[in-house]
Amino acid sequence: MEDLLFEYKRTLKTTKALYRLLQDEEGLTAEQMKDKKLIRSMITDLEYVVDWLEHGREPGIRRSIDRRDSYKRMLIKDPQIIDTFSEGIRFEPVHEVSAADKARIEAALSVLTAREKEIFILHKVERFSYERIAAMLGIKKSTVQTNVKRAQTKMKKQVKHSADCPA
Repeated sequence: MEDLLFEYKRTLKTTKALYRLLQDEEGLTAEQMKDKKLIRSMITDLEYVVDWLEHGREPGIRRSIDRRDSYKRMLIKDPQIIDTFSEGIRFEPVHEVSAADKARIEAALSVLTAREKEIFILHKVERFSYERIAAMLGIKKSTVQTNVKRAQTKMKKQVKHSADCPA
């Protein structure tokens, strides 16, 4: 991991040196202006990765789990205490989804539009937050929330309808 961080920092330093060569905007051609813009975006991406690797979390998140007060106060050092916390945790065995269950899932998802299905799967299956989905898709958070609620309503109606009218 240290080698990776070192390589990213070295690449960042080299990229910044290239960017400094293109500082004077008056004497630059259109091609050099494009290069400058590309190099700036590369610097931004490299700084993001370096920050992530140095701190071990996504940069810029204000309410990340490790910044919350309860996690700052609680330091568990005694192995017996750790065992008492983990006693209540039960892991379900991993098993295959039956063909009947797959058919029911497909039937429930069939009533959704492509956009609703995409947003619903990102939120409920992939466990992304509303904010993250909105950022990924370039839409508002309220639009994501509305689509998830609409998808749930449609799916509930479809499941109820299929239970009332067995095929």
